[in-house]
Amino acid sequence: MAKDEVQDIRLDIMEKQIQKHDELIQRLSENQLELSSRLTELASSIESQSMVIGQGFDLMKKVILGLMAILTTIGAGTQVM
Repeated sequence: MAKDEVQDIRLDIMEKQIQKHDELIQRLSENQLELSSRLTELASSIESQSMVIGQGFDLMKKVILGLMAILTTIGAGTQVM
């Protein structure tokens, strides 16, 4: 009888451990899904920021070219006089 009781106790312990492992696997899956979602959001945000930075550089180039044109015009005007 004692042998059956020991086996039952061991079986109960193993079942509890299996249940804990299942819960951990479930939590890991949920966390991985959440992480994947956040990484997607981050990638989208970085893409938007890159686009804004690119537009800023394009605007700076236009401003610089405009200033160079103004300086060239001023320089040409002073040479004529």
